[in-house]
Amino acid sequence: MPRKVLIVEDCPDILELLGEALTLLGWETILAENGWEMRDRLESEKPNVILLNMRTPVMNGIKLAASLKAHPDYKNIPILAASRHSAGLSREGCGELGIDDFIAKPLALPELEMRLTNILSMKRRDKIRAIDPVNLESNRRVRKSRGADRRAAG
Repeated sequence: MPRKVLIVEDCPDILELLGEALTLLGWETILAENGWEMRDRLESEKPNVILLNMRTPVMNGIKLAASLKAHPDYKNIPILAASRHSAGLSREGCGELGIDDFIAKPLALPELEMRLTNILSMKRRDKIRAIDPVNLESNRRVRKSRGADRRAAG
């Protein structure tokens, strides 16, 4: 699975630094300084995950996350929220906002990469769990019957 991250960060220096660092770690990066740029990038790119600064100009991170989760094309893109001001924001609170995980600033690159990777892994597991168990059981029966047929023919 490609590792493509959309980074939404209002500080151009931090945005560029994060983009370069994650690129060196094998991520394809898409950069946006605010919510409007994020929307433009989403229309042309398909990120696997969004790193969202919670204090962006034009529209704050909470409103951005809500707008993403309300949009049918973007609602399944996982969001990692980042903020220096984490007081009052818990993992449970993030979940209620549609945010998959939270990381406090200043960002430590190893932790950032780990959290981005974990979010992608969780989304893959959710997709696997969403497969209808009845279909899995019927596939298992088909494989067993094919094996029995081969043994009988052999």
